[in-house]
Amino acid sequence: MYRVQVLLSTYNGEKYIKEQLDSILAQKDVEVSVLIRDDGSTDSTIDIIQEYCSNNSDIKLIKGTNIGACKSFFELFKEADMGYNYYALADQDDYWYENKLTVACSKLSKLDNKDNKPLLYCCEADITDENLNASGKIKNTTNSEATTFPVKKPGFGNALIENIARGGGTVFNSTLLGMVRMDAPCDCYMHDWWLYLIASCFGKVIHDNHPYYKYRQHKDNVLGASTSKLGIIKRRLSQSKTNKGHVSKQAIAFGNIYEIPEKKRIQLDVITEYRNSFKQRIRGMSGKYLYRQSKSDNLVFRLLFFTNHL
Repeated sequence: MYRVQVLLSTYNGEKYIKEQLDSILAQKDVEVSVLIRDDGSTDSTIDIIQEYCSNNSDIKLIKGTNIGACKSFFELFKEADMGYNYYALADQDDYWYENKLTVACSKLSKLDNKDNKPLLYCCEADITDENLNASGKIKNTTNSEATTFPVKKPGFGNALIENIARGGGTVFNSTLLGMVRMDAPCDCYMHDWWLYLIASCFGKVIHDNHPYYKYRQHKDNVLGASTSKLGIIKRRLSQSKTNKGHVSKQAIAFGNIYEIPEKKRIQLDVITEYRNSFKQRIRGMSGKYLYRQSKSDNLVFRLLFFTNHL
């Protein structure tokens, strides 16, 4: 039986945390423990978690100050127990199907990993309303839109400019955990994206187009659900106004921390040097070195790349 430690960061999650914890504890055919770091909640979240802790020794709570989700998860990476087979990220307001972890662990265990490389699994989610009523849409992690197109090719050239390993869909091995046990880099955009960068650069990534958990759309996390190509393009261009160069900054930070293999260093250099190099700009526009998963997003990427908005 696989042993999995679930890493969960909470913040004012009193409304949904019980359902999420119940769904985690109800996972089939895996041995589960939960490590929770509360990010300075001011509601009853901590009281609810402490009640769970008193009834279940496999749940541990760390009370923290408010530092934001990204840094909070990096603290969890450092506090996680290295003795587990796999590790999973969890968001406080999702709901997991009972076979979510066993499916992920089974797929990861079938990979040939004699070299003990970092492995990452990620899946899609069913979009629901705040009461977990199905919307009939799938949350495709490549663009935070309610879409149904499949992820075609995980890889480092994709990870440099797009995250397909979002939040509650990710499960990874201890090698990857060991590589991410650090203070959150100042230019790391999100913790799950950083995991995707590491795994795609040094190991292997599995993306599962099947949804294995429910993702709530509510007032605190509502994302646009436009599925048209024009709608996605408009949304991407709107997002670029607040981008502030986080994609290229994150890539630079990643390259400064890890020793990148030569072939993948070429891809990294495209995104980190394109502002000052015509050669790298041409490479980026070609689609050979960097890519997003959908045709619409690739079109937007080329436009943002050309206008220095990455």
